[in-house]
Amino acid sequence: MDFDQKLAFFRELICCGHELYLSVFDPALRVVSSNCPFADHIPALLSLAGDADRFDFLSGFTSPAMLSGKAELLWILDRGIDGEEPRCFYLLGPVFIEDVAAQRLETAVTALGITGGEKRELVQQLAAAPMLPINHFLDYGLMLHYSLTGEHLDAGTFRFVDREEAASPPQEADRQRSSHGTWAMEQELLRLIEEGNPDYRKRAARLVGRGKMMPLGGGSTLRHIKNSVIIFTALCTRSAIRGGMSPEAAYTLSDRYINRVESAGSFEEVANLNRLMQDDFVQRVRDSRVSGDSPMIQRLRQYLDTHPEQTPVVPELAAELGYSPSHLAREFKKQTGQTIQQYLRSRRIELARLALRSSGESVQSICHRLGFSSQSYFAAEFRKAVGLTPTAYRQRNGLV
Repeated sequence: MDFDQKLAFFRELICCGHELYLSVFDPALRVVSSNCPFADHIPALLSLAGDADRFDFLSGFTSPAMLSGKAELLWILDRGIDGEEPRCFYLLGPVFIEDVAAQRLETAVTALGITGGEKRELVQQLAAAPMLPINHFLDYGLMLHYSLTGEHLDAGTFRFVDREEAASPPQEADRQRSSHGTWAMEQELLRLIEEGNPDYRKRAARLVGRGKMMPLGGGSTLRHIKNSVIIFTALCTRSAIRGGMSPEAAYTLSDRYINRVESAGSFEEVANLNRLMQDDFVQRVRDSRVSGDSPMIQRLRQYLDTHPEQTPVVPELAAELGYSPSHLAREFKKQTGQTIQQYLRSRRIELARLALRSSGESVQSICHRLGFSSQSYFAAEFRKAVGLTPTAYRQRNGLV
């Protein structure tokens, strides 16, 4: 299979999962080929129109890059093979990683100076761009790179570039800082966790790939990734404690994720656990900040949150906390508006929603891990609370 055949096969392959566009530009940013209906507008959407040299800062990188565009659009850029003369730019996308209001798309298109019917058409075309998890988009980028070069990479080799960075080449000091991860990136992620920031996922996505760590696994890529996630889990634990989560609850949660990462058998599973761990800590910090519970009820909530698979025995919980069962149950209902059983059920559903939209864990595994007695009971309770079955909920969030 020659180069053109491989590229054509890749175009057909990606359309089996999502309708993604692939555009090829020459060094002057002229369209060579594209299945994107608005290909001529792509340079402007990436704030590169009239300045082809802005792609040149990538010439020193051997791995693909993820670019952010106007209206939260994301793209993957690859330079192709060394034998090309001149080398073309291969651009995959755009995609969204979460819902973007139509007004933001309209504002972005208006800023390009486009009006009338052409504006309406472009807004509609952009709104039709697929929304998918960022790790899935990275996987497509890895497949594109392999189609172009025959080289196997992992997602950790991607570099993320925003519009401001694209406007000015990175300085040597920036390259040196990224040789062992990006301190600023790490601190920003940890700060978002400490805040319980509701925009965590959107803001974290912009930081993907700005630095990378040196090998930590003795030559094993999976071991390196596991070690990196375990280290980051420990850092997230401390950030969550600073954000208001109790040390006992934070360390219990940390131990659970570390054990699951250690037993994971693939990069995808580790990546899913990493994303789920971060989302979980953010949610728990946010919950701890908005709660006005007494110390007694806070301790009970934290226990229920970190042991969702267990059916609580109220007399034992009350004895451990130093209260009578009736007093504990009465105070819990008074302060939370729910009985202990109702709270645990809603917490299990919330954790199930988090796992379904943030990981590739099977529905059966989620059901058993969260302590539901059967998969049919889990599906019925989930549908009662959410309005969808677990599988339908996952499909709506683009994870199958």
